[in-house]
Amino acid sequence: MAGELHELSVAIGELQAEMRILSQTVRDNQETSTREHREVHNIVVAMSESVRNIAADVAEMKPLTEDYREKRAEARGAARFLNAAYALGGGSVAVGIGKLVEWFSARPHP
Repeated sequence: MAGELHELSVAIGELQAEMRILSQTVRDNQETSTREHREVHNIVVAMSESVRNIAADVAEMKPLTEDYREKRAEARGAARFLNAAYALGGGSVAVGIGKLVEWFSARPHP
């Protein structure tokens, strides 16, 4: 009986030691996960702030880009108009020169 009591006491002591180790491991894991959670939270907060800054910059740039887009479209329209005007003017001059050449090269009336 004394031997069994000693074995039971040793087994209980081992179980208690293992429970302390397990408890410490769980505590360490909780501390580690809490620390990592804080780090992730800080990263998310920083990213959220940077996204807000970018959104503000984009909101500020949007009217400028719209204005640029309008001016670019106006410039393209003006260039097309000038090309059409040059073509029309060149064609008119060519027709006029053709008529002048025809008039001067015509034979006198008999």
